[in-house]
Amino acid sequence: MDGARTGRIPTRALTAVLGLVLVAVLGVGAVTVGAGAQGEPPERLTEKELLTRVSAAPENAPDFSATLTAGQTLVPDGLIGASEGGDTGDSGPRTARIWRSGPDRLRAELQGENGDRVFVRNGDRVSLYNGASNTLKTGEKPESAPDSAAEADGLPGASPEKIDEVLAEIAPSSKLTTGAPVEVAGRWAYPLTLEPKDKSVTLVERAETLVDAETFVPLSFDLYAEGRPEPVASYRARDFEVGPIPDARFEFETPPGAVVERLEPNGDRADEHREGDGPRRVASVAEASELSGFTVEGLPDAPGGRGLEEIVVADGAAVLTYGSDWGAVSLTEKAGGGEEVGSPTSPGPGEQGGGMQVPVVDLGGVQADELSTPVGTVLTWSDGGVSYTLAGSVPAAELREAARGLLAR
Repeated sequence: MDGARTGRIPTRALTAVLGLVLVAVLGVGAVTVGAGAQGEPPERLTEKELLTRVSAAPENAPDFSATLTAGQTLVPDGLIGASEGGDTGDSGPRTARIWRSGPDRLRAELQGENGDRVFVRNGDRVSLYNGASNTLKTGEKPESAPDSAAEADGLPGASPEKIDEVLAEIAPSSKLTTGAPVEVAGRWAYPLTLEPKDKSVTLVERAETLVDAETFVPLSFDLYAEGRPEPVASYRARDFEVGPIPDARFEFETPPGAVVERLEPNGDRADEHREGDGPRRVASVAEASELSGFTVEGLPDAPGGRGLEEIVVADGAAVLTYGSDWGAVSLTEKAGGGEEVGSPTSPGPGEQGGGMQVPVVDLGGVQADELSTPVGTVLTWSDGGVSYTLAGSVPAAELREAARGLLAR
């Protein structure tokens, strides 16, 4: 590998490889197929009708509960969590149980060998519990607070609503195929396949999902990478039940001996932002620089000649998006906050905590952590007091070339 050695990469950068990867990191699981779904088969829907109902599901889905499992071959076991200083003992198979009652009432329990993670949202009230450290964070939901137990654990959120949002977002640039309803886990479901219309802009081959015919949330999801016969990421829901959830399920009592920390409504940096601040779309890097408080730079040559589609400023960071949907490449810039590449953020392999390592590449005098997966690449580095994350569903060599062009300016 070009100038490669080893170092560590921030876990949160994993989410930028591709939005679809959010379903991949709960662990290894399997689908439970029932002997027969209840009732007669539902009406067959066209691709457009099915997608319309999928898009509305995050807001309109009835109350439900389910057990979620997932499998992935994208990221080595132990990297997730270890790179943020977490314990990697539970980096293998995981199971999450969720209860949902409307868009603002959710309970998710992510089980692990070293202690469960629990996320509860009840209106504006949020509780985040880490069983490994017996620590509870609670208070009003900050703007930057996670929306699931998986995100609270430093992982991308993996929930039916999140997957529905991703499906709706990538649909315009996809070839959609559906078929007659099938039986899955004792329920009727619609099969839906999404393939990029332009496969030259992405490493993803296709995504396949089975959408519940009553709630229109996904019961399964499989992501396939170019040239790989088996899915690189998969998601399954089982024990799926629709019906009212008791109010008590969305209350969380402090466990005995737990250390309690308060979540501030505006996060840890409330004094740094004006009231009402939020993500803002801007027209130029000059405007982004003014709002962010540092000089924001764009890519001189984005991979594949992608054009700059959007600039968003939020929480003192600027996110520049080149291309769109399956082929989007994102560049995130933020003043300070970047760790020295190759510096330990957790103990090394064999030490307590078992920190995982990823390659470090030379971008022309600047070292960057590089995570390359079958569906995309993430580069992270710091230069001149600014931290950068460049990610997209493109080969690593193309991303490195774009990063070198930015650094050469």
